[in-house]
Amino acid sequence: MKETLIIANSPMMWVLSVAIISVVVVQVLIFYRLAKHFVKDTNVLTDDEVRKSLRIGVIGTLGPAMAVFAIAVALIAQIGGPITLARVGVIGSAAFEMIAAKLGSAGTVATPDFTPQMLSAAAWVMTIGGSGWLIMVLLTNKKLDSFHEAAQRSNPLIIGYMSTFAPFVIFLTLSYKEVSKGLESSTAAPLAALVAGAVVMYIIKTAAARNESMKWMKEWAMGFAVIAGMIVGSIVG
Repeated sequence: MKETLIIANSPMMWVLSVAIISVVVVQVLIFYRLAKHFVKDTNVLTDDEVRKSLRIGVIGTLGPAMAVFAIAVALIAQIGGPITLARVGVIGSAAFEMIAAKLGSAGTVATPDFTPQMLSAAAWVMTIGGSGWLIMVLLTNKKLDSFHEAAQRSNPLIIGYMSTFAPFVIFLTLSYKEVSKGLESSTAAPLAALVAGAVVMYIIKTAAARNESMKWMKEWAMGFAVIAGMIVGSIVG
């Protein structure tokens, strides 16, 4: 186990990890540039709306990032910092990576039987298991773009409705799944977290609508809601 973690945290592993994260950073810059050109060509958003969207996006990631960070700390102790950084930095799901590491190492991770060979197997399972998202984007992104253009030509309102209802359906599906799993396990923690997040979101939105000086809180609503849900869920659980 000690020898395995020495290899996992070796300088070469850090170099490879940073190289992988660098690719992600380059992709972010490319997508940002494409989005900027799209906004400029179509005038779909004003400069103020673009800045506001970026600010809301950054703030909205704070809550989920805290949850990922908490699990990533445990993952670092099991498979080292470099692999954790490379995997979580690309996929962003520390919980998935932890499960993949256990499956890939045949359950030996964090035990004396966790050999360098098991570390290699775990890294391969994590990488291959997380490649599905990348492959799906590669295969479907262009087709989705064609669908977007066709839908906009036939009925421009369709895109507006999809943009409105898609996030609602996604959050509803994920929430229902987690709450159901919690109730099956005789724990109300997921339900309590969901209710707490919804209440905090409603309070912030209502306060911002009634008080002009509190409008800035609308941008922080999702971040506060996620943090409140995490705290309440931890207490109830």
